[in-house]
Amino acid sequence: MNIKMTSQIRALGVYVAVGLGVLSLGVMQPATADAAAHGSLTGTWRVQVQQYECATDIPIGLPFASFLTFGSDRTLVETTANPTFEPGQRSAGHGFWNRTGRDDFRAVSEAFIIFASPARGPIPAFSAGRQRIEQNIEYAGGDTFKADAIVEFTDPSGTVLRSGCARASAARME
Repeated sequence: MNIKMTSQIRALGVYVAVGLGVLSLGVMQPATADAAAHGSLTGTWRVQVQQYECATDIPIGLPFASFLTFGSDRTLVETTANPTFEPGQRSAGHGFWNRTGRDDFRAVSEAFIIFASPARGPIPAFSAGRQRIEQNIEYAGGDTFKADAIVEFTDPSGTVLRSGCARASAARME
């Protein structure tokens, strides 16, 4: 009788474990569907950036291209073709992102400004240090988003040298 009871308890344990596994799959599925319905940043995006004067909203320079890659682990890697930097002057940016609302996200990245350069006409001087970009991103549906950003340039000790604003529109790279 003891052996029979032990076998029944084991069988019951297996049924409970299988039932919980099936139940957990049903619970997880809507969360995945919900994330897809409201967009995900995961993947690589082609981005068009326009800098502008924060106080007046007047564009500065021509638009330029960047790439942003959002990892499923909430990491961010970016690179830019901003012509104000000399070749090799700016490293790729690294950072993080998170969801702040149904279709809203925040992304922060930093890149090294490896060497200083003098002002050249409308192109400002750059000091060695870092560039920090803080973006508020709104998923626009389909495979697009729009973003507003604050950009800060700091010296190696973290003292802010200057800041600016930018807007971006992006399309997922396919």
